[in-house]
Amino acid sequence: MDLVDKIKNIITEIQDQFTNDDTPWVIGYSGGKDSTAVLQLVLYALLKLPKEKLNKELHVLSNDTLVENPTIVNYINEQLTLIENAGKRKLYSHNPDFFQVKKVVPKIEDRFWINLIGKGYPAPNRWFRWCTQRMKINPTNDYILEQVSKHGKAVVVLGSRKAESNNRAKSLEKYDLESIAGQKFKKHTLPNSWMYSPIADLTTREVWEYLMQVPSFWNGDNKKLAAMYRNASENATECPLVIDTSTSSCGNSRFGCWVCTVVNRDKSMENLIDNGEEWMLPLLDFRDYLLETRNNDDNRLPKSRMNTERLGPFKFEIRAEILEKVLEIENLTNLEVISKQELAAIQLQWNYDGSFDYSVSEIHNKVKKGLLMSDNNNKQSLKEKEELELLTEVSMQHNVNPNHIRELMVTEKEYVTFLRRKNILDDIQKKIEKFVTETK
Repeated sequence: MDLVDKIKNIITEIQDQFTNDDTPWVIGYSGGKDSTAVLQLVLYALLKLPKEKLNKELHVLSNDTLVENPTIVNYINEQLTLIENAGKRKLYSHNPDFFQVKKVVPKIEDRFWINLIGKGYPAPNRWFRWCTQRMKINPTNDYILEQVSKHGKAVVVLGSRKAESNNRAKSLEKYDLESIAGQKFKKHTLPNSWMYSPIADLTTREVWEYLMQVPSFWNGDNKKLAAMYRNASENATECPLVIDTSTSSCGNSRFGCWVCTVVNRDKSMENLIDNGEEWMLPLLDFRDYLLETRNNDDNRLPKSRMNTERLGPFKFEIRAEILEKVLEIENLTNLEVISKQELAAIQLQWNYDGSFDYSVSEIHNKVKKGLLMSDNNNKQSLKEKEELELLTEVSMQHNVNPNHIRELMVTEKEYVTFLRRKNILDDIQKKIEKFVTETK
């Protein structure tokens, strides 16, 4: 069967599946070739249907870890705007609210910088890939589950293909065993949700052939997409929308997080730099520094957070050093690499972990040559400094470590907004046990 016939069959299948019931569809869009192809096919297929058949919601879902390759982020943001405008105008002019474009991001506590710099987690590797669940799977699944809660069920449409890898082929074959009678949907791990992969049987060559021959539904530029792949690597693959651990969360050469240390070399970023994106060199240098820092055990605390006899998180001086380098990247690139909200959360985490020797604000002011906080916040900071001096004076009179008292105060403050504070006593007890261990 030639590609023209394959595409006709896929479009017919999409139309049949979409009109089969009122279950909303959530299409994963990562900006890469496969997700672009599947979204384009779905939109063209629906364009051929009468308006009265477009009577259920269609969602385009993109995930941003907030540490994605900046070039890809800019491209995706442009595409999402075009997609939303085209979808509401061409398909859902009769009911624009039924066409939703959404970009999800991790919760503040799950973001990369909070865990790396705030909690001191070593940069991810193949054995401790703490980033995927927090930054990719959770935000995506939360949005899908919102739709399940609202509608009772949802269909997740992905650009998964058997030709991508043996693992992907096995994954798709596994879900084939759980197909719903009369439908092409596969039951997935999320409750009341199904997966649909319209292009599962297309080859990589066929995907590119389709994209190069068929104009973008939303007036995007598929040739620009091809150029990005070509500049990144001959064999570059995008990070797919990740909804479970069976989905590849990037690998060798790929478009994904610029801070990724799961691989020893970021060949895609190296190739982008070689092909004219020299401004990304500070990002690559930082990624390599992060890899080197992770691999040096001397940068870690001797005990884990659970006080067990194994290496713990980064030492506080290393966390402060990493933060300083991140802010230096902002100076060199004019990018906002880390937000003020994240900076505040890092300071809170340092205090919660018992460190009061390092100030996020002071590090920021040193590197950025400007105040992080407003005048009102600076007045509050001066007040806190006076309170600290008083606390230190009283603590010394009673032969008590003032930082221990401050750490307990921060722990209590963490629970101020909680309606139920049942865990606060356990947390305080653990802190006291840690203090006793430290003073032995």
